[in-house]
Amino acid sequence: MKLNIAPKLFLGFLGIIVLNVSFVVIVSKLTDLNVIAGILKRQNEVKNDLLRISNAHVYQQNRKVIYDGLRKQESADNFRETGRAVGGIIDTVLAELCLVQRLDSLVSARDSTDYSLVRLVSHFTKEVKQNNAAYNKAFEDLVEYNTSLRHRRDPKQRKMIDEVLDASDRGLRRGLAVTDSLVEIQTQSLIRDIDSRVSGMRRLTLIIVVGISVFSLLFGFTFSRAMTNSLRRLREATSTIGRGEFDFNPRGYPKDEIGELATAFFEMAYDLKRTQEELVRSKRLAAIGQIVASVNHEINNPLMIISGNAQFLEMSMEGYPQEMKDRVRAILEETERISQVTRKLREIKNPVVEDYTSSGEQMINLDKSSD
Repeated sequence: MKLNIAPKLFLGFLGIIVLNVSFVVIVSKLTDLNVIAGILKRQNEVKNDLLRISNAHVYQQNRKVIYDGLRKQESADNFRETGRAVGGIIDTVLAELCLVQRLDSLVSARDSTDYSLVRLVSHFTKEVKQNNAAYNKAFEDLVEYNTSLRHRRDPKQRKMIDEVLDASDRGLRRGLAVTDSLVEIQTQSLIRDIDSRVSGMRRLTLIIVVGISVFSLLFGFTFSRAMTNSLRRLREATSTIGRGEFDFNPRGYPKDEIGELATAFFEMAYDLKRTQEELVRSKRLAAIGQIVASVNHEINNPLMIISGNAQFLEMSMEGYPQEMKDRVRAILEETERISQVTRKLREIKNPVVEDYTSSGEQMINLDKSSD
C-alpha cells in the first residue's frame, strides 16, 4: 500500500494527539477531586453546626431548669426561641447531609454500609431531629401542665413529661455524638479516597508522559532515519550517474514521494544511458563515414587506373595465348569486385559487427549491414 509522507506525518501527530487527549481526560478527573473537596468542606460545616446545636441545647436545658424553678414566662420564651434556632440549624444540617449524599454519589461507587451517608442521614433524622421535636413538645406539655388549674394536675402526668424530656434529651445528645462520629468516619474515608485518586492520577500521568515522550522519540527517529537513508542513497546515486555509471537500482525505496523520486531518477538514468549509446553510435557512424570516404578515395583512384590498363590490354591481345587473356580477365573481375565493396561501404548506415576469428577479432559484415 502506498502511503505518502503527509499521511505518515498525520498518523504520527494523531498518535501524539490521542495520548495528549488521554492526558487531558485524566487531568479532567481533577473535577472529582474538587467535588470531594467540596464534600469535605460541607462536612466540616456540618460538624460546626453539630457543635452549635449541642451548645444551643445546653442553653435550652438551662432555660428549662430556670423555668421549672421560677415558672417565669420569659424563661419559656427563651426556651422556645432557642428551640426554633436549634430546629433551623437541624434543618440546615439535614439539607447539607442530603447535598453531600448527592455529591458523593457522583464521585464514588461505595456500597451502603453502617457508616454510609444514607445511614447517616437516616440516623440524623431519627435521633436528632425527632428527639429535638419530642423535647420541644414535652416542654410545651410542661408549660401547659404548669399553667393548668391546680385540681387538674396529675403527678403521673408530670412524671411522664419529665421522662419524655429526659429521654429526648439523652437521645438528642447521643444522636449528636453518633452523627459527629459518623461524619468523622466519612471524612477519613474521603481523605483516603483523595489519597488513592491522587496516587492513581500520578501514576497514570507519569505513564502517559513517558508514553508521549517515547512515542515521539521513536516516531521522530524512525521517520527521520528512513528519510535521511533514502535521501543519502539518492545522493550517492546522483554521484554515480555524474560519473557516467547509469546502472541505477530503484528498489528498496519507500512507497512515497521519495520512492517516486527514485523512480524518476531510474528513468532519467535509463534515458541518459540510451542517449549516451546513441551518441556513441553516432560518433562511430561518423568515424566509419570518414574511413569509408578515405578508403574510397585511396582505393578507387588506383583501382580505376588498374581497371583501365587491364581493359586496354584485353583489347590489344589479339593473337596472344588464351591463358594470358584469362589472367587479364581475372584482373578486371577482381577490380570490379573491389569496386562493389567500396560502393557497399558508401551505403552503410547501420553497421553490423561480427566476430571474425575465434580469438575475438571483429569486422563489419557488409552483407548484413543496411540502411
